[in-house]
Amino acid sequence: MNRQRISPVLRLQFLGLLMLFGLGALAARLWWVQVARGAEWTARIRGSSEATVRIPSIRGEVRDRNGVPLVQNRASYEVDFYLPEMVKGYRQRYGQPPLTAYRGMISGMPKDLKEPDIVKIVNDGVVPRLDDLDLARDYNASQLQKHYRTNTEVPYTYIKDIDFPTMAKFSEHDVGLPGVDIAIKPVRSYVYGAFAAHLLGYVGAPDDINREDAKKYTFYQGDMEGKSNIEKLMDEYLRGKPGVRHLRRNAKGQIDGVLKEDPPQQGANVFLTLDARIQAIAEEALRAVSRAGAVVVDPNNGNILAMVSVPSFDPNTFIPSIKAKDWKALQKDEGDPLVNRAISALPPGSTFKLVTAFAGLRGTKNLANAKYGCGGGVSYGDHFFRCWVAEKHYTHGTIGLADALKVSCDSFFYQYGNAAGIQSIDLVGKLLGMGEESGLHLSGEQTGIMPGPEWMQIHHPRERWSQAQTANVSIGQGYTLVSPLQLAIAYAAAANGGTCYYPRLVDKVLDQNDTPVVDEEGKTVNFAPRIRA
Repeated sequence: MNRQRISPVLRLQFLGLLMLFGLGALAARLWWVQVARGAEWTARIRGSSEATVRIPSIRGEVRDRNGVPLVQNRASYEVDFYLPEMVKGYRQRYGQPPLTAYRGMISGMPKDLKEPDIVKIVNDGVVPRLDDLDLARDYNASQLQKHYRTNTEVPYTYIKDIDFPTMAKFSEHDVGLPGVDIAIKPVRSYVYGAFAAHLLGYVGAPDDINREDAKKYTFYQGDMEGKSNIEKLMDEYLRGKPGVRHLRRNAKGQIDGVLKEDPPQQGANVFLTLDARIQAIAEEALRAVSRAGAVVVDPNNGNILAMVSVPSFDPNTFIPSIKAKDWKALQKDEGDPLVNRAISALPPGSTFKLVTAFAGLRGTKNLANAKYGCGGGVSYGDHFFRCWVAEKHYTHGTIGLADALKVSCDSFFYQYGNAAGIQSIDLVGKLLGMGEESGLHLSGEQTGIMPGPEWMQIHHPRERWSQAQTANVSIGQGYTLVSPLQLAIAYAAAANGGTCYYPRLVDKVLDQNDTPVVDEEGKTVNFAPRIRA
């Protein structure tokens, strides 16, 4: 049987169709890549010829209740080293960069590793040029190498806060070195130095960088963060939004200009309840003594108008970072300038008698009309508790509550406190915030101690509570510890008729358009006064 043979014409037609189909598929693929995804590839090509630098955000200001600036920002000029650019420039100029060996960890196992010797690269390729311009400075070589190893994407600050003549030299002479740049950074400025330092706090570099955020940029410059007190407590509002600087790379991959810059946005301004005038008066008054703390409170709402602690410190010494000798001096200072005595718990003494007075006026034990005799002291057990007038060789006689407060009679309050009872004294003290947190969350705040039978059983189980212990507490002695802030709040409650407010330090937070800040739900953040009891 003869097979039917395919004609040559048919074969050629089939081959032509196959070739047309292949060319059509190729054309479709080219259209997809060059037209449909053209913008994407263009962006990738452009991105490969750019470098991005994260510009730190600008913190908002801290002001008093009248708008007087207490904390602002100033421009600081720094010389930064972009270390990967230096390594790349060295390779293009001299060839293979020198290497240094170190012991590292790979998958949890120690291993000998090598990396570019950035110290030698800087000393051979950068320092000589800077030395020619009289701009070279000493630096920590081991710190530089460690910085390259652990924070490659973060610029290394070679000179901080340079003066104007140095900046002028950099501007006048083209340094012409890859990876060397002058950066302008906002630096925190505490306008009046040590003024209200224990309230304002200070800022510093973050303990660690945000790795996920750093991946978005070629070079990463982090934000300063609040380290204590208002700077820390209000950090989320004070921080602004970072900017981005887009740098152009030339054909050799070196950075040779700025394409564009998206400037950073400043954070919100925090307005305190503090009154700068009252604060200044209180600070001047307390400088007459070596160590003291004071608080001024508005009895109508709990607003803190002044909070002073002496001796103090200048938070500007922490900017941009405190020197080792300055930190050592602060720690060795016998006056403990870093301690905020306004929120430190101390034996209150006779200032506590107001709390004891309140304790006798509540419930069924109303001692408002009670009178007790002062014969120079009172005996409890085998101990004689003296009144301060005994040293003056006279007595207060039989007196009531108002006169006892007026003359601060210890004998009266020994008896009055025992009549009121330690449970009542403790309860009133806690209602006024003693032995409790204030809610301000200031660094180093101490809650104090309101001692009683239960407290004694926990902390001194071998001792038993007695009338003698109650007598001591009644005049603010014994184990009783109270802070000046707690006492100020208690006296404010007495002044306003009995309403005890939580102390309030932040009045409002406004953005740069003077609009109140809102939370994630779009509601205005509330800093209104709060009533404790």
